[in-house]
Amino acid sequence: MKDLEARFTEIEKRVGVFVRENEAMKARVRELEKELAEARRISNELENSHGKQMRIREKVERVLQSLEAMGTKE
Repeated sequence: MKDLEARFTEIEKRVGVFVRENEAMKARVRELEKELAEARRISNELENSHGKQMRIREKVERVLQSLEAMGTKE
């Protein structure tokens, strides 16, 4: 009977360790999910910024082409 109690105590200890490890892993997963969300937000902002830069560049190029065309006509 004492052997059974010792085994049960050992199982309780192991389960306790697993519970604590699981809680720590859950917390780490939450941290990583927050980091991922922030990285996605930054990526989207950079993508939007890049798109705006490309549109501005295209407009500037069109203006320059128009100015060049006006200069050659004169």
